[in-house]
Amino acid sequence: MHLSYRIGLRVFSAIESRVVLGVPDAAELPRSPGHGYLKFGSEPMSRFKAAYVSGGWKSIGHSATGLPGQPRIPAMAYVPDYVEPAALPEEPVVETQTDDALADSILDILVDRMELHGPPAHQVWLPPLDRPLTLDEPLGPLVTDPQRGLCSAQSDLAGRLRAPVAIVDKPFEQRRDLLWLNLAGAAGHVVVVGAPQSGKSTLLRTLVCGMALTHTPAEAQFYCLDFGGGALMSLDGLPHVGAAFGRTDADQIRRTVAEVYLLMETREQQFSTNRIDSMATYRDQKRGGRFADDPFGDVFLVIDGWGTLRSEYEELESSITEIAGRGLSFGVHVIVGATRWVELRPAIRDLLGTKLELRLGDPVDSSHGRRIAANVPNERPGRGLTPDGMHSLTILPRIDGTAETRDLTAGIEHLITSVRSAWQGAPAPAVRLLPERVPFESLPQPAPVGRQRWRIPIGIAENDLGPVYLDFGAEPHCLLFADIECGKTMFLRTIARSITERYTPEEVCVIAIDYRRTLLGAVPPEYLIAYASTTQATEGAIAQVCGAMRERLPGADVTAEQLRARSWWQGPELFLLIDDYDLVAGGPMNPLMPLLEFAMQARDIGLHILITRRSGGAGRALYETFISRIRELGTPGIVMSGERDEGVLLGNVRPSRLPAGRGWFVTRREGARLVQLAWLPTEE
Repeated sequence: MHLSYRIGLRVFSAIESRVVLGVPDAAELPRSPGHGYLKFGSEPMSRFKAAYVSGGWKSIGHSATGLPGQPRIPAMAYVPDYVEPAALPEEPVVETQTDDALADSILDILVDRMELHGPPAHQVWLPPLDRPLTLDEPLGPLVTDPQRGLCSAQSDLAGRLRAPVAIVDKPFEQRRDLLWLNLAGAAGHVVVVGAPQSGKSTLLRTLVCGMALTHTPAEAQFYCLDFGGGALMSLDGLPHVGAAFGRTDADQIRRTVAEVYLLMETREQQFSTNRIDSMATYRDQKRGGRFADDPFGDVFLVIDGWGTLRSEYEELESSITEIAGRGLSFGVHVIVGATRWVELRPAIRDLLGTKLELRLGDPVDSSHGRRIAANVPNERPGRGLTPDGMHSLTILPRIDGTAETRDLTAGIEHLITSVRSAWQGAPAPAVRLLPERVPFESLPQPAPVGRQRWRIPIGIAENDLGPVYLDFGAEPHCLLFADIECGKTMFLRTIARSITERYTPEEVCVIAIDYRRTLLGAVPPEYLIAYASTTQATEGAIAQVCGAMRERLPGADVTAEQLRARSWWQGPELFLLIDDYDLVAGGPMNPLMPLLEFAMQARDIGLHILITRRSGGAGRALYETFISRIRELGTPGIVMSGERDEGVLLGNVRPSRLPAGRGWFVTRREGARLVQLAWLPTEE
């Protein structure tokens, strides 16, 4: 027993008295209320009669303060009931008793009289965690620096990848601290998990705005993908934000992820070339003036709504996971907002070093345990748990000192306007988007020598905005599926233009099978050996091709040297351009079937088959003999606009609604890449 004071009132038995006081005396006290014993340490036990303070006070002529008309304050010390009345000081008084039940009690009078006397008692519990801070409070005074713009006056925060995001309640220490995120090391990736309307988007905006007030747009850039309610879109005017796109901006979302991924790969090559051992070294050298041509600092890919990205942009998940795995070494960070922990696969969840949790829809899903998560109050956006399990309240992303959420939009606009007006330098680089048209003349034409001899440019890729080539030296054929007016014929016209500009008639020749006559004039006469627009003409042209290819098949006397150099035959490469294959093969007999005999050896005998077909019904056409055999050869292809119900056409790509001239270029080596095909206007 470690209790210093023990008080025993009247009890029913001596045993109970011994438990409290060590003696049976408390069982013998009178039955009237208030009688008891006080025992302190080893001091003798004292008997007392407690004062009754809950009843109405008596009006006494002279109070304890000597002022008439004031209530007499009873002594706070105990008075033994065995003290004789004569021992008390005699004072003539005139008393009146009140029976008013609503009158002030003696306790009320005591509290009122002592309220303004002496220092207040120490408050054990802090006030409720209700009032949030604004960013200007933890960051201290904000100043306008000619070199850094609007920033915190605390010099130790400049460019250190630290930002405050919440207030942390520590009740057992009777204090509240700030939650600072340090993104310079292994905890550089962040995940915020919380139920809808729990404050995830506000916390993400607080992090972005906090970094903006401690870093310049040259030191930190943010690229936001908003799959929530549009909260991140409100940061678009911040000079640190290079892009902010919503769920319906499909092309922009893919380009943003591709741009960040490309930066990571570029940095990796740059670090290897310049022998840079870490991102910290790179930051120091960049502050010293080196790498001035690199407009990027630390780059943050911010994704609000991970579950939506996984369901609607599944193909991007692997790229983002790879960024999370390799990016920190090269200054590329991932910040994710999710509704539940289970939305994050273990492959990426384990890579996100900083984990913040707000109120969850079901406390069972909490990483801190159900009992702790159940204590996070409902209907309190911004309340959550720190990585240590402490309760926290998100700091508001505003700098006007107004701790209100009703006009938070106006507060953010004020912050953005203040930061933008104070920054005189260049903003964060914008995301380069895939153009709607790629002029044919803008494509680089590699010299037709060596390994690049048969590389034909057809457009630019979305992932790096670099040129895309068909290498007919490695893959002799090509397939294209597209809806009407999407660029099928333009593709064939581009191929015809490229080969006739790069090679002489002695090096290439062309046969066009075109039932709609859309390729008229696309091939110069000196290159064109046949133009078929009917079934009869097609059969004649195919018979001519088969006769020529049969003569090129290697005989028994061909040596290994000749096979390697393909020197056992002489003549031009033959390009067979087939537009609208569904019209050509729609008759009772497919006139192209005799070509299958030579399609397997096409690379060795100089035969190239390029087929375009409508995407409508292409799912069934894949099982047609001719198309099926061409696909079995690993032929590269392009899937342009079409209905998704057609299913997978090439690789793992289904057709979808795409702008004209845009499609998925599928190869065995590089998988699927979104490309914009070259645009070649039709000559009038």
